[in-house]
Amino acid sequence: MRRVWAAGWLATWAVLLAGCASTLRLEHTVRSEAAWRAEVRPSAGQAYVFERLPSQRSGAAAQEQDQLEAIAAEVLASHGLQRAEAAAGAAASAVPWGVQLVARSVKYPYAPWDPPEPRPGWVPYGQVVVGRGMVSSLGLHWSLRPPYYVREVALTVRDRRSGEVVYETRATQDGPWADTPALWRALLQAALDGFPQPPAGPRRVVIEQPR
Repeated sequence: MRRVWAAGWLATWAVLLAGCASTLRLEHTVRSEAAWRAEVRPSAGQAYVFERLPSQRSGAAAQEQDQLEAIAAEVLASHGLQRAEAAAGAAASAVPWGVQLVARSVKYPYAPWDPPEPRPGWVPYGQVVVGRGMVSSLGLHWSLRPPYYVREVALTVRDRRSGEVVYETRATQDGPWADTPALWRALLQAALDGFPQPPAGPRRVVIEQPR
């Protein structure tokens, strides 16, 4: 009976660990500012168009922007806004909002709190049992620290009827995970937390994403 109970307990832990391993709990630092009046605040069903800087309109930068805007469109849709395809020249009354995205990702060789390490190599590990004059579990392992990433996205909303920027938000995310669509989606979800009337001041936003 004890063996059956132990086997059930181990199976339960295996399920819990599998669930934890499949989800990332991502922490973000977010700061947002809203400057629109309540009567002109975005409402569900309204349209917007993405606006790009000159440096985002050609080459590899344009391809990266395409991918980022596709993810942002999904997040904005969850807040009720609809992307107006090829509507850059449409009347502002039909497409009242312009959205601009600027993102960056920086890769560091190791986390900022880790001590510098000149190069990877074999490092001893284990413990020495001094009392009996013998060595226990002593060996070598390859020390190679993973790189560390810092990602940031800045999103602004412009009222195309007045030309004024009426909303801005910025979110940062860091960790040992390389860039993936899921991580950028979490970053944009955090950036738009509380949209269209976010809390004042900097805040911490936690987003859970599948690996």
